[in-house]
Amino acid sequence: MPREIVFLDEIIAWANIHNISKDKLPRDRKTLLEQPYLDLTNNQLTELTESIGNLTNLNTLFFSVNHLNENSDTIGNCVNLKCLYLRDNKLTKIPEAISKLTNLKELNLSDNKLTEIPEFIGNLTNLKKLDLSFNNITKIPEFISKLQNLTELHLSYSQLTEVPDCVRNMPNLNIIGLDEKSHSTEKIKMTPQQKILFGSPGTGKSHKIDHDIIPYQLDIDSAVNPENVIKTVFHPEYTYGDFIGKLVPSTPRSGGTPQYLFYEGHFLKALAQAYKNIIAAHDNNENVKNVALVIDEINRGNSAAIFGTTFQLLDRNLDGWSSYAVNVNEITFTRLFELCDLQEVEVGRKLHAYKLGGKEISANDFQQYLKENLHCDFKNRTVKIPPNLSILASMNTSDSSIYYMDSAFKRRWQWEFIDIDGTSTSETGVAFQNRAEWIIFVGKLNTFIKSNHKYIRGIEDKQIGHYFITDEQIQKSTIQNKLMFFLWDSVFNRDKKPLITLLFGDNKDNPLITFGDFAKEVKLFINNVMEINS
Repeated sequence: MPREIVFLDEIIAWANIHNISKDKLPRDRKTLLEQPYLDLTNNQLTELTESIGNLTNLNTLFFSVNHLNENSDTIGNCVNLKCLYLRDNKLTKIPEAISKLTNLKELNLSDNKLTEIPEFIGNLTNLKKLDLSFNNITKIPEFISKLQNLTELHLSYSQLTEVPDCVRNMPNLNIIGLDEKSHSTEKIKMTPQQKILFGSPGTGKSHKIDHDIIPYQLDIDSAVNPENVIKTVFHPEYTYGDFIGKLVPSTPRSGGTPQYLFYEGHFLKALAQAYKNIIAAHDNNENVKNVALVIDEINRGNSAAIFGTTFQLLDRNLDGWSSYAVNVNEITFTRLFELCDLQEVEVGRKLHAYKLGGKEISANDFQQYLKENLHCDFKNRTVKIPPNLSILASMNTSDSSIYYMDSAFKRRWQWEFIDIDGTSTSETGVAFQNRAEWIIFVGKLNTFIKSNHKYIRGIEDKQIGHYFITDEQIQKSTIQNKLMFFLWDSVFNRDKKPLITLLFGDNKDNPLITFGDFAKEVKLFINNVMEINS
């Protein structure tokens, strides 16, 4: 019997013994052999079967909410892993076998019982993201500074007393949650995500949203708080009413005159839940819980018509709130606060107070309460998106959008390209240290765009404004996922010849077949644009 069949049968037998579902671990040999990721979350597992190391295409392993044995060696067999998630395994030390996983780019060890970081972590030189949140670690050792590719270090709610300057001063490192040491918050602890994941069909975009971004990056436990995840799918018949809310006729069962009932849409439901969580946290002195609105197939609906006036809310300030408020009609505003458990308290048929989140507020103080805590204007019926509401979407780049997604809409999102192997294409490092450098780059890029106008339809809308990217310091990953995709998908969507010439000159041996090919050349792209005489 071929060795390949033997180890595949061993994996399948192990999965059957531990009652791992077929959705999580396929039983078909060919599918299993080609699988780029496995989700073994919440299966009460103490270790992996040794044979899993033979799955050479496996690059992402979700092993959270299990009982991993700290002395287990089997996890070290998965030498091709790029992403390993070990959240909530109650580890008191990091398994030494992880030292063998030298290809790791992302390691999540949050919500364990770790007290220290072993020195072998400093040898995982490909690490880009290390999550040590919700542990008992008191000290970040100096050898972490050896991880020159590290761009994210998550330390929320740890017991840190010391972070050495050599780590704090790493030029490309973003330390997240360093000052979050207790659970008494008057603020919303996480920056909202407003992101579209894009790539070919079957690359795991929805899986990443469900099994990475929602539970780990947004810290939402959908099993405990399912109300904090609202999902929808855009399609040609999906409307503003489905998204915000609409009146629907309803005939009583006993007959009689039909009534019109207002049904909230997915966005209004998510907005109300986010407001409700802010109210609960404020009244009970708790952490504000995040909410995720998930939109699958965002390019299959008429996004401009579906979002309508709420499109304006997608511009966000640095504090996470919408930059601009929008007015909503009275019935929508009323339903929004009904969903927040808002009740009017009358005394002698006269409005006396409002009951909001179980707390009674006088009519005189109510408007101030809304303004301070929810940024709402009760009189003018205006609303804003709060920082604890993230909007996550997915789309297939190989599909032709049924409706055109305009440039203004695209600009308001973060973008993340998921390559064919299921991994994020994300270059590390800073592209532009400040706005002045970025503005110079934009001028040269617009010179390039205008010089190739014959390849572009609607040149006025295809040039890049200074606020296409609003960050003070601009990362290469942002150039790669947002700007380069805009050029690929919107500016030179008809003919990629100008992009090929920009990168490679007249060398025809370097074609760009897919966006993945183009995205890998982010350094060359930036350098060659900067050499253009504007």
